[in-house]
Amino acid sequence: MKLDADTLLALLPAFYRERDAEAGDPLRALLGVIARQGALVEADIERLYDNAFIETCEDWVVPYIGDLLGVRALYPVGGTAAFGPRALVANTLRLRRRKGTALVLEELAFDTTGWRARAVEFFERVSTTQYLNHLRPHSLRTPDLRQPRPLDRIDGPFGTEAHTADIRALPAGRYNLPNVGLFLWRLQAYPVQRATARPATTRPGFYTFDPLGLDQPLFNRPRTETDISHLAEPINVPEALHWRDLHAELEARRQALTDGEDPDDQYFAEAGGGPVLRVWIDDSEVLVEHLVICDLSPIPTVVPEEWRRPPATLTFKVHKVGPLTKTFPAAGGVLVGIDPRRGRLALPDGVTASSVEVGYAYVFPGDIGAGPYDRRPGPGDNDPLAALPAAADFDVVIQIPSAAVPTLASAFNAPANPADTVNRVIAGKRTLVVLNTDATETVAPVLNLPDSHLAIQAAPGRRPVLVGDFSLKGNASTRLSLGGLLLDGALNLQGQLNAVTLRHCSLVPNKGGVAHTGTGTDLTLSLYRCLSGPLRSKRPLAAVVLRDSLIDGEGGNLALDVDDSPLSVIASTLLGTTAAGRLEASNCLFDGLVTIARRQEGCVRYSYLPPKSVTPRRHRCQPDLVMADLPAAEAAREATRVTPAFTSTRFDTPAYGQLTRTTAPEIRTGADNGAEMGVWNLLQQPQREANLALALDEYLRFGLEAAAIFVN
Repeated sequence: MKLDADTLLALLPAFYRERDAEAGDPLRALLGVIARQGALVEADIERLYDNAFIETCEDWVVPYIGDLLGVRALYPVGGTAAFGPRALVANTLRLRRRKGTALVLEELAFDTTGWRARAVEFFERVSTTQYLNHLRPHSLRTPDLRQPRPLDRIDGPFGTEAHTADIRALPAGRYNLPNVGLFLWRLQAYPVQRATARPATTRPGFYTFDPLGLDQPLFNRPRTETDISHLAEPINVPEALHWRDLHAELEARRQALTDGEDPDDQYFAEAGGGPVLRVWIDDSEVLVEHLVICDLSPIPTVVPEEWRRPPATLTFKVHKVGPLTKTFPAAGGVLVGIDPRRGRLALPDGVTASSVEVGYAYVFPGDIGAGPYDRRPGPGDNDPLAALPAAADFDVVIQIPSAAVPTLASAFNAPANPADTVNRVIAGKRTLVVLNTDATETVAPVLNLPDSHLAIQAAPGRRPVLVGDFSLKGNASTRLSLGGLLLDGALNLQGQLNAVTLRHCSLVPNKGGVAHTGTGTDLTLSLYRCLSGPLRSKRPLAAVVLRDSLIDGEGGNLALDVDDSPLSVIASTLLGTTAAGRLEASNCLFDGLVTIARRQEGCVRYSYLPPKSVTPRRHRCQPDLVMADLPAAEAAREATRVTPAFTSTRFDTPAYGQLTRTTAPEIRTGADNGAEMGVWNLLQQPQREANLALALDEYLRFGLEAAAIFVN
């Protein structure tokens, strides 16, 4: 039923409708107000049916349904769309039916933390004298040295070897009768659909999967488990791809095709998202059976650098019928060598290509920086910085690639015909450019756009890469918005600008970061969930805003110097020194000295600042809290103890900016929401770990002990 003023007015006698029309429709206006409120009630009633089921209910209903099932109260985890309590509530009944088993503990770990998990019963791996009426032929005291693949898994979550009993408590000691280990993968896998491989040496035919030319290991894209009775296998977790596993599967596939059988693929199966590795040469996809796993390390003493290359052909004999053979590649094909440990690719000797594209997956702690993930604001995120540009707000919308505009460079170039103004970035217009690609493009635009708003946005699930410096100048009405871009270059802002906003962007730190030059002082510079090099301005700006971002000064050098500008920093990590005019900060990690000119304004809350930093007033900051009222020597020891330690501070590593497990709890749980300080505050990892420990009390069998063991 459509509830509006006309519907309600039609229910009244015609006499009242006529009188109301003569009087100027006051009754109709009143009924319009009533209808709007009634429509809200009607919509709420319609939602009642959906809210009765855990699969379709709204987020606020989940705790109430959980309460009906007696689900223990969990610490709320917000700020990220990657995890919520819905799965735990939905699986409660079937988990309780299987309470006390390893299968349940594994599912419980995944539902309470959102991290992929593998449950291991360590008592199954304790070396014992076996009872002859209950033999376990899989449990061998000494690993079989003729089986290299199991040897690669020793001491890991998928190992099968036996160990001498270790009576230490978990997680220091593992192999004991009451122990169960829950291996957790904190890093998430991000699949890239079709990126441009980067030439790696001066010799032709050598490439890296990484678009920046870095040696990065390739990772598995986890396949979802469809049954609770299934223990996780390597194919189900985001671990680094093992070359022996890939080699064995590809060899088995080629042999099956030679024998006329259907291949039994896992990593290269079409189901579940397709093969973990894909290669296109000159726009033609390479067949899976034409991929060869190789060691592509440099050949010693060869200058200029050259790697080992894959063979030109591979020959397989038919196993079942006759001495027939089959040669790979097929006619018109080419073998492609891949090194998953280094993320390298090589073509056979004498084979060249004009373009090489790859599909693969990398890992990262969370949805920050450029990446192929959903960049829409999360539930309850009302920060205007998180809002994506809407096409309705722009005069011109350009889709790239398209027939009219195949590249970003062509969008910046002046049209050959001055009358042709379609699909071009033009001064004085509001232009939205959507990059629906993962490709790499070399472009170094120098734009002068007065009275313009230019927005360049990656399409959902895409990560375009732009190589070269990006320069913009304009006037006090010029605005720039960048979203989802990986910039292998610097962003240079010149003259007077109104606003520059970066969302989910990555700027390679050693390429210069963001620099503002000129006399303009009305610029508002905002970074939301970005990774960037240093920020510099020779003149004071209207405002500098950082939220959920990491600013890298490359080796502890200058991270941020914005003259006398007001600086607002929320849940961010700054690796290097910071200098500004005023400061408002919360839940931040300042790795270098902080120098603020106006200490009578602003405040720093729940943050870490190195000793001798000059800031406005502080509230519950470290190391101030642990040093309070202590003698000088003891205060110095405490200050050293709470110094943040990072897994890695290199941009080219998967665990970039991640705090180590040994970092002091005052830092790992020191933010105002109980999570860690710094850029990864949004993951709320302490809450996830606490939720797992709380749930284990209900589901762990009596006499057993369990603990989380972090794989990465």
